[in-house]
Amino acid sequence: MDNPLMTALTVSGIGLLMLFAALAFLYGLMYAMTVILRDRPDVKEGESAPAAGADTQAAHAMRRVAMVAVALARAELESGPASSTKAEVGISPWGQYHRHRLLGMDPRSGTCQ
Repeated sequence: MDNPLMTALTVSGIGLLMLFAALAFLYGLMYAMTVILRDRPDVKEGESAPAAGADTQAAHAMRRVAMVAVALARAELESGPASSTKAEVGISPWGQYHRHRLLGMDPRSGTCQ
């Protein structure tokens, strides 16, 4: 292998193979971990699954918690100022120019183009 190009290609090829092998190994490791560590209910032989009523009660309770959270978030937003942006009291001319440009206004006259 006297040709430097062939040496570089060989090293690159070996590096790519090692990279893909490492990625495949990590993928297999993650797959094995998800299979092994999956949460499963402990149901012994001869026992039935938990009653469906308990599941519906838990789902109903979760829905109520979500509704209360949404109501509190809305109340917090509605009690605050009407605008979510900070007051633009000390805005620079550069910022005014770009805001006017975004709105499609002529920055010199203040009218729409």
